[in-house]
Amino acid sequence: TSYIYDEQSRLMEESTVKLSERKELKHRARHVVKTHFVLLVILCLVAVFYGTEFSYVRSGGENFYSLITGKQIEIAGQNLKVNSDISRNKVLQDLIDDNISAGRYHAANQMENYKNQKMTNDILGRKNGIFAAIANYASSGNFVMLIFNGLHSIVHSSKVATGIIVALSMLLSLAIWVFIKNVITGILRRVYLEARLYQEIPVSHLLHFRLVHRWIKASLTLFLTKIFAYLWTLTIVGGAIKHYSYFLVPYIVAENPDIKPLDAITLSRKMMDGHKWECFKLEFSFIGWVILGVVTFGVEEIFWGIPYRLATFSEYYAEMRLLAKENNIPGAEMLNDTYLYEKADETFLRETYSDIEKAKRFIDANRVTLTGAKAFFVKNFGLWIGTDDEKLVYDVVDKRRQQITEDRAAIKGKLYPHRLNPLWSEDDNKIVRNIRYIRTYTIWSIIVCFFIFAFVGWAWEVGIHLVKDGIFVNRGVSHGPWLPIYGGGVVMIVVLLARWRSKPLKEAISIVVLCGFVEYFTSLFLELTKGMRWWDYTGYFLNLNGRICAEGLMIFAIGGMAAVYLLVPIIDNWIYRIKPKYVKMIAIALLVIFIADLVYSHYVPNAGDGITDYSAYEQVESPSSSTGG
Repeated sequence: TSYIYDEQSRLMEESTVKLSERKELKHRARHVVKTHFVLLVILCLVAVFYGTEFSYVRSGGENFYSLITGKQIEIAGQNLKVNSDISRNKVLQDLIDDNISAGRYHAANQMENYKNQKMTNDILGRKNGIFAAIANYASSGNFVMLIFNGLHSIVHSSKVATGIIVALSMLLSLAIWVFIKNVITGILRRVYLEARLYQEIPVSHLLHFRLVHRWIKASLTLFLTKIFAYLWTLTIVGGAIKHYSYFLVPYIVAENPDIKPLDAITLSRKMMDGHKWECFKLEFSFIGWVILGVVTFGVEEIFWGIPYRLATFSEYYAEMRLLAKENNIPGAEMLNDTYLYEKADETFLRETYSDIEKAKRFIDANRVTLTGAKAFFVKNFGLWIGTDDEKLVYDVVDKRRQQITEDRAAIKGKLYPHRLNPLWSEDDNKIVRNIRYIRTYTIWSIIVCFFIFAFVGWAWEVGIHLVKDGIFVNRGVSHGPWLPIYGGGVVMIVVLLARWRSKPLKEAISIVVLCGFVEYFTSLFLELTKGMRWWDYTGYFLNLNGRICAEGLMIFAIGGMAAVYLLVPIIDNWIYRIKPKYVKMIAIALLVIFIADLVYSHYVPNAGDGITDYSAYEQVESPSSSTGG
């Protein structure tokens, strides 16, 4: 009690930052946001989407949706959400109570409710689509029952199976929170700290914690901070005080993820001694923007309010860091990432990156000159049509060339010089090179990628029906285990949109346009030539003649971006380790089988349940009629 009283007394006396200084912080913050507007908005959207921060913005968005769709939709949506939570929790509670028959009944009954749900706006529909199937299966409790049945068949004990489910659910939720959602907070601060000084922020810098091999340590520090903050909320005023005591921890971790958790918390607390009140006033000075965000249902917050505040607090942290070093606060020496706050001398940078000259000589000595068709396909489609030996040399040279481009930008002070980071090692460059997305692919690599994604797409759709209704449905036009539209879509995105890989926003827009065009006219062609529809999006939100819909295009956009910037480069690395002659043999064998399947399917199309329309009959038992166990 005495400690809390002393903290309250100090809180009232703290007032060291003047209004003019707050104006200066905000002025610098506005410049940062304007310079890196698109990147910062996207990152804030990710934070809002995953609920790591600013969860009130999602609530505002939901209220906005309710407003534009009408009161009836609002009630239906709320009832649906409540029923989902009740059903899922009820099924788990039934299993805990060892009432297996009741759990099965409640799960099946909720699925039937979803199918019978009536809404005036299809955007909230729960009857059609992959998203609806996944959401229904998870929220109804059927997924819990599926896991329970599998475990029960192994351990032969309902109590043990239920215990395992509860434990695994808790561990999975905790792992996702600690090691994924939690780290977004630190990543966001790291980007803002780099953005305040540098013009360019490469995508690879978003992996800073991974590059310096401190992802787990950073996540544990942020996790422990939230635990302490939560415990303090159980006191009368401790939560408010400790909010400001721990305010700088995410920034400290962003600067030095190698710091021990308790050291980071202690350092933040010491740095904020005597500054809590000024931090409160700085936060409160944004009240007008917060109100405007509420009025605009979160739209203003996404596109200005949140990025603006985070940029301002990054400037505030930089000021507090400088003050801590000037006052020799114990632990301030751990804030050692100097070049987040000042640009290194160009002469020093040239010495640090002195191997550029050596790399340039290597490139000049091993340069592969591309002319004619080779140059055309590499430049426009990212395809290699030369010999395997030339490709090996070209790849090594191209990796060095891209690295030099980034190193030169660092020398000129345009981006943060990673080599000057205290935790930097040569392995950092290896990680970045392995996932580099500006690369050329061989025809054989593209063919293998086509079949990998065609199979993954087929397994995905078959799996959805298998999990949803317990029935194997061979999806697609052909009889083989592939859906060419998935593999073909990825190949077209990678090849036809190669020129836009260096510009992610243009790449994303191009993916939506390309996939929408291909899917629409593929549907039209199949209907005209086969007299059947192999998919129909009628009733889906924002559909065009039932051939394409917003949900499908969004899946293609997300999947396409993931393929271009992560998945295909990783697969290509795996293929690269296989001898070229074996890759060719695999690709040719797959092509022969695929072509044979296409010819056969032309005369004997794959038609039936699950091809043009799929509906499954489910019998819902009552608890009294079920046999249980």
